[in-house]
Amino acid sequence: MGGRSADLNIAMVTTWKVRCGIATYSQNLVNALAEQGVNVYVVRVSRFGQKTADLMLNVVRQIPAGKIDLIHVAHEYGIWQGLEQPFYSALKELKKPIVTTMHAVGVRLDTDRGIAEMSDRVIVHNKNCARRFGFPKKTVIILHGCKPSKTVPVEEAKSSFGIDPRTPIVGYLGFISEYKGLEQLIEAMIKVPNAALFIVGGWHTETETPYIMTLKQRSLELLPKRCQWPGYVSDERLPAAYGAMDLVVYPSRFATESGALIMALSHGKAVLASRIGPFIEKEKVGALMTFKNVKDLAAKIKRLLKDEELRRQLEEGARKYATEASWDKVAEKHVDLYKEVLNV
Repeated sequence: MGGRSADLNIAMVTTWKVRCGIATYSQNLVNALAEQGVNVYVVRVSRFGQKTADLMLNVVRQIPAGKIDLIHVAHEYGIWQGLEQPFYSALKELKKPIVTTMHAVGVRLDTDRGIAEMSDRVIVHNKNCARRFGFPKKTVIILHGCKPSKTVPVEEAKSSFGIDPRTPIVGYLGFISEYKGLEQLIEAMIKVPNAALFIVGGWHTETETPYIMTLKQRSLELLPKRCQWPGYVSDERLPAAYGAMDLVVYPSRFATESGALIMALSHGKAVLASRIGPFIEKEKVGALMTFKNVKDLAAKIKRLLKDEELRRQLEEGARKYATEASWDKVAEKHVDLYKEVLNV
């Protein structure tokens, strides 16, 4: 199918222009759909604060039903706070096809079932999520999109953060919360004495949280003078932040997908990730390498910092994956799905 879609009009219900992975994803997708000629009306749902059924119904009231062909919902459990039933019931009254992207699945099974029943199609980002979701007739896999990007040259990038260019750097970049598993990374680095740790990121709203402060204190105790925390960096600084890292680690305890990890792949970085479903899928196509536990993580960090050829192979695999998941290709798949649902 494919082709220009100037006559296709959709409403995208999503968080918008806040520090939120769903908002970042949606903005990139909307921009890519616009390049395909799709007219997108963004209907904002708040990311933070307590929700009520009336607030969610007010979101539905903002949808310009007379101007659109289809409604696309960017769903995540924490945003909807258990209010999916009244929200989707009100959506159905607009009598427009509904496509939902489930950015996480399998956490609330009743919610998943309700969304599957109310939606014409449900998009997930990988096979692992499709299996967990459990409604194959409704489910379509479309990769989490990314923009293949270049990094700042390593010496320049390290110097810009006050890092000695000769120091091997193991990095993490993304939101920082308990399930991200950064304790494992800090512990593993104890066994990598000739390298330093570079943890970039923060939380959605606050500069620091009690958890981040505890992690910082832990890293100071275990890795004295070997761990830097520059905090949240702007999009403009991302090429320098990734450029400063010789190796990027994502030690998440749980994930259905990771926009941060995919951003590291889009910058052509060698990535080590915890051995969980979505990351195992990427390992099978050569995009990254997984680890089983702290001992395995430490051993693989040392191996990759020493073995430049293996690191180069992972970087090549990351760039290949990013090309396949580029936003233009992802947008084309969305357009094809919209046309299928609309039977046009």
